[in-house]
Amino acid sequence: MHDFPSWASALRDLFTGLAAAIAGWVGLRGLGAWRAEAVGRRKTELAEEVLAQFYRARDALTWARFPHPDVFADAPSPGAADDDAEARRRQAASAPVERLSREMALFSELQANRYRFMAVFGEPAARPFDEIMAARDDVVRCAGDLMRSYADDTPSPTPEAAQARDQMEREVGWGARDADPIAQRVDAAIREIERTCRPLIDEVHRKDRFARKRG
Repeated sequence: MHDFPSWASALRDLFTGLAAAIAGWVGLRGLGAWRAEAVGRRKTELAEEVLAQFYRARDALTWARFPHPDVFADAPSPGAADDDAEARRRQAASAPVERLSREMALFSELQANRYRFMAVFGEPAARPFDEIMAARDDVVRCAGDLMRSYADDTPSPTPEAAQARDQMEREVGWGARDADPIAQRVDAAIREIERTCRPLIDEVHRKDRFARKRG
């Protein structure tokens, strides 16, 4: 006949083991949930930081391309060779470069976050970074080309040269916004980065509001 205390001891050990296993399973689930929440928080923080940087970059590009007053310089008066309209327009063309040079830190931070963003959201999600940086580079390039075109001593530029200058002026931001390819590219990049970042940000804010209501 089996010894009852031995059975009781075995059952007790079994239940103790089951309880430990259940506690461990619950703990692992809790740890997994905590890790998932922590990862989600980090993703959201990165999304907020990057989206804010994109908005700042858009404003920086808008201001850099805002026409300098000398863009609209009138024809020079007789004898005013040192202050002619072309010289003033050359100075105006340098304004975008000078303004963007003051925002080097912003664009450096944006470029640094590009790699973090790729690691978290995937390489295709980083395309808006490339577009913003390309837009900045195009503004600097066009401003440089425009300054060189104004430095040209040719008294009467050819129709082709005049057309090329008009195109550079539009790209540097001296034309109508509805015919502004760089502004359109920047706006498209903002919309694309918002599609990645905004749902995460809105979801966290929704959960925070719900938690505050429950509390």
